Amino acid sequence: MNRENIQIIVKEIEAMLYLASELEVKELAKFYSINVEKMIEYLERLEEKKKNCGINLKIEKGMVYFETNPKYGEAVHNFFNQESKPKKLSRAAMETLSIIAYKQPVTKNHIESIRGVSVERVIHNLEEKDLVYSSGKLETIGRPNLYSTTDNFLNYLNIDDLTKLPNYTEIREELGTVEVVITKS
Repeated sequence: MNRENIQIIVKEIEAMLYLASELEVKELAKFYSINVEKMIEYLERLEEKKKNCGINLKIEKGMVYFETNPKYGEAVHNFFNQESKPKKLSRAAMETLSIIAYKQPVTKNHIESIRGVSVERVIHNLEEKDLVYSSGKLETIGRPNLYSTTDNFLNYLNIDDLTKLPNYTEIREELGTVEVVITKS
């Protein structure tokens, strides 16, 4: 297939997604009489094209759809929720969320071993606020849930991705220096 045809297919897919909100990758491949791997290549081209736009293309679990770009999440949220003010998280929620952000995917037991207290209710609240989600199961006895952060978490912190989180080691070193200064005074 030549480059011009590929560009046309990518534009057609973009138009279909705009109307359908989500489509099955297999269904698109069948429609264009190509294999799924080739369709994913085309979708990845569209994904790259949309990367710096207000909407992004998301390919997950055999489905493809548009979602708002996390970079603009705060503005979108503020526009549609003008009456609601962002709620601050409790210290327990912030501690739990920090552990999940840096250690994800992580089990509840691992979080509790770090914090030293039960986090059942805190995780439930973070899930209700759509800041964390159950991202799978750990393949061990009991198959406990694994927790990870959501795109809403990125929006809450106003960052694009997890690589923008502050470096844990550097912060720890800075805090260690502050503690030393405080104890000497």
